[in-house]
Amino acid sequence: MTLEELIYKRLAGSEALIKHLASYNGAPAVFSTSPPDESQEEGWAGNTQYPMLVYSFDLQANTERHSAGALSVDLLCRNTADITPEDIVPQVRECLRDVILKPEGGSPYCFAWARTDAFTQEEKNGGMTVGSEIRFDILEYPPQETTDPDPVMAASKYIKELFPECLIMGYDRMEEITEATAEKPVVYCRLEYTDKSRETNTVAWMDGRIAVHILCPETGTRVKIAAAIANRMSLDGEITMLDHSPMFIKRLQANYKSDYLKDGQIFVTGHYGILRYRAKPHALQSVHARNM
Repeated sequence: MTLEELIYKRLAGSEALIKHLASYNGAPAVFSTSPPDESQEEGWAGNTQYPMLVYSFDLQANTERHSAGALSVDLLCRNTADITPEDIVPQVRECLRDVILKPEGGSPYCFAWARTDAFTQEEKNGGMTVGSEIRFDILEYPPQETTDPDPVMAASKYIKELFPECLIMGYDRMEEITEATAEKPVVYCRLEYTDKSRETNTVAWMDGRIAVHILCPETGTRVKIAAAIANRMSLDGEITMLDHSPMFIKRLQANYKSDYLKDGQIFVTGHYGILRYRAKPHALQSVHARNM
C-alpha cells in the first residue's frame, strides 16, 4: 500500500473514531480529496454528511521541525449537531499516536502532533460548518544499515538481545501498520555522524555517534527501557560488532525528557576500528599429480 492508503486504513479502521462519523457508500466518511456534497443523496443514503474527515499530506522536508513533511486532518461538523469537533479531536490524535506506517518499497513513517486550529465556514445553503484542522509532522525513519563494521546494526542487535520483546526498526521485520505499545515498544537506532579519530598502520579508528529512539505511549515504560539500556552499556563498556570486533563506548548520554520521536533518548559515541588490510587466504597455484 501507498502512504495515502495506509493513512486511510488507519483512520477508517479506528472503532473509537468512526463511531462518531457519518457514512458514505457504507464506509466511514473519511476522504483524501474533496468530499462528495449533499446532492449525492444515494451515497449518503439520505443521511447527513457530517461529521466527516478530510486529510491531505505533503512530503516536503522541514529542517527546522526535523520533519519529512506534514499531514493535515480536517474534522468537519454541522453547527446544529449535538457533537462538536472538540469531542472527536482526541480520537484523531490517539489514532495516529505512536503508530508506524510502512508503505510498500518505502521507509517507515511516524506522526507527531503539531497543533490544532478551530475554524468555521459558511455553506451555499446558508448553513454553517464548524471544524478543526489537526496538523501532524511526518517523521521518516529510513534504514540505517551501512557496511561492515556497522555500528548501527551492532547497537540494534545489542538492544534486541537485552529486550527481545521490543521491535527494532531495520533489524526486525515490520508490518505495514505497527502500533508501539507498552508491551511491545519500538526502538529505532540512527547514525548521526562518524569521525576519524586516529589511524595506525593496520587500523583506522572511527568515532560514531548513535541516537536511540524508544517509541512507546507510556512515559514510565520509555524511561525504564532507556535507563536499562544506558546502564547496561555503561557497565559493559563495549558492543560486539557483527564481524566480532569490539566497539568501545567512548561517551554515553541519556536525556529522558527529550522528544523521543524527533531526537531520541540515548546518545552513544562508539569507538571502533576499520582494518586497512585483511588476511589473504592461501591460494592454490598449481597441482602436481604423482603416480605411486
